[in-house]
Amino acid sequence: MIAFAFEPRADDDSWAPDWPTEKSDWPECPGLTNSDFRLELFQADLRLVVHGVDLGVHLSGQPVVDFALMLHYATTMLETQSDIAVEASLTQHVYAFSRDGDSITLTTEWPPRVAQLTWPELRQLTDQAKAEAFRLITTAHPGLRDNAWLRETVGASPAM
Repeated sequence: MIAFAFEPRADDDSWAPDWPTEKSDWPECPGLTNSDFRLELFQADLRLVVHGVDLGVHLSGQPVVDFALMLHYATTMLETQSDIAVEASLTQHVYAFSRDGDSITLTTEWPPRVAQLTWPELRQLTDQAKAEAFRLITTAHPGLRDNAWLRETVGASPAM
């Protein structure tokens, strides 16, 4: 079983109802770029337990979009190669994936853990992370549903 959730950080002002910043121009917020979403805004702690192995990150938080797109990239690359290591843009946490048929080994450096999951489970986790990132952001700020970059990258998940 895989338990997954983003836990928005109270110390990140981008979750606050009175946000946006001066970069924003409602309703579509075209001033917000992929870098804003991946490196700065909407940070959360990660709750991720894969078949009893806790891979959660709770110290510094990381942008939910960055984690979702990191999983998407790893999953895409594993379609044609057997190994990939990806790094969270803000926290530099490394997630190494190794695929052997339908078996996936996920290794993290911090916390130092190794977990096993199946290829379908990884694909489902990726879709879930993208959908949850989009849901959390657009629940906090419904106007961001109209942000083209956000909608096209994480909002187009088949899990939605």
